Amino acid sequence: MDKIVFFHMNQLGDLLFSLPVLKAAENELNAEIYSVVKPGLAPLLTSSGIVNGTISKDLPFFELIKDLKSKKFDKAVLFSESPSSVLSAYFSGIKERAGFGTSSLNFLLTKKSKRTGVPSLFNNKTLASDAGLKNVGQDYTGILKIPDGNVSNAEKWFKENSLNPSKTVAVSAGASKKRANKRLPAEKWAAVMDALSEKGVSCVLTGAVWERDSLFEISKRCKSDPKIFTPENGILDLAAFFKLSRLFMGIDSGPMHLAAAAGAKCLAVFGPTDPSQIGPMPPGKHIILKKDDISLISPEDIIVKAAQIL
Repeated sequence: MDKIVFFHMNQLGDLLFSLPVLKAAENELNAEIYSVVKPGLAPLLTSSGIVNGTISKDLPFFELIKDLKSKKFDKAVLFSESPSSVLSAYFSGIKERAGFGTSSLNFLLTKKSKRTGVPSLFNNKTLASDAGLKNVGQDYTGILKIPDGNVSNAEKWFKENSLNPSKTVAVSAGASKKRANKRLPAEKWAAVMDALSEKGVSCVLTGAVWERDSLFEISKRCKSDPKIFTPENGILDLAAFFKLSRLFMGIDSGPMHLAAAAGAKCLAVFGPTDPSQIGPMPPGKHIILKKDDISLISPEDIIVKAAQIL
């Protein structure tokens, strides 16, 4: 039996774009499948049962090479273009190394695929085809499996906060300054949440644990005093929260893709990025609100779109 290892990118959305490729590998190859991935994202792969194991991308370089060598992989597929990923695949002695020709160290690859624009499922499908996979799906929905324990954690949170999931909107405002060109001002989100609250809808601000202070600053601008949910038990709790909620509403971000992959309906707010490349999937299920200058999007624009769903 062959052994294949996938080198993933570090961002949540990029990892989710790789799920259809891994699913195709599981279906088409008689092989053991491993992933080199950030530890915080690894549960998304292991819980879905599409990999036999994961290897921490945070390992020191020579420890990572040692671990890769010990597993004697036949093939590596690199979604990541980082020099460390390409060098790790090369120095661990993996004979077949498929990746994107846009990598700065592409001369160390044995197969080079074309990449157009930003990381996307389209590009991953091209890479997968060049690596020998034939039937890569068009979206990531249904691949992610959320364990019952994480669903129970989310259900418990809703109960403790006296909220009905079917009347709850999960709001991902992108509080981090790292997303400056994708963010809306806090006062606009506050206006949206207050307006929805008046219609009997509960809005909950969501984000990573390290974003909690920023989320609190947004909540202070609201008259409706929205709750805040951060996944204290890991990313699968956040996926479960999105799955149970009536609607996900937020900016172009990893949480947007996590919500879509978990089966939630999304109202996705886009600025300069292109939803045709990196929007929530499948496209027909979700509502996109886009203006190239995101500052031109008003609370009323979002409220009107939300009314189509709620």
